[in-house]
Amino acid sequence: MVKLKCSKITKIHRRYPDQKWDYKALFCRTDKKGKPTDIGFYKLKDKGKSSQGVEIYSGKNYIVGSEAPSYSRRYDINKVPNEIKSLINELKSKHTKTKWSKKKRVDFN
Repeated sequence: MVKLKCSKITKIHRRYPDQKWDYKALFCRTDKKGKPTDIGFYKLKDKGKSSQGVEIYSGKNYIVGSEAPSYSRRYDINKVPNEIKSLINELKSKHTKTKWSKKKRVDFN
């Protein structure tokens, strides 16, 4: 199995106190099966309930106006595919060390 490597890491942070919602994610741009793919690890607090998981996005329709095919999946943290586990562990480690905003409302990426 080929180890996936990050070419770019993007931080996304959204906090909406009126909805009691706080989303913190790190996404990694990688090349999966010859296609540019964004793989992310996130932590979410929604109305006081915490969860964490993995999101995968690839395809050109993530560009505004595109009608090209795409792929997206969301996984529970305990059901991550084996081929991306090491990458997710790396993102989890970086996520813990990342400085997140303490502002009441955040909309950053």
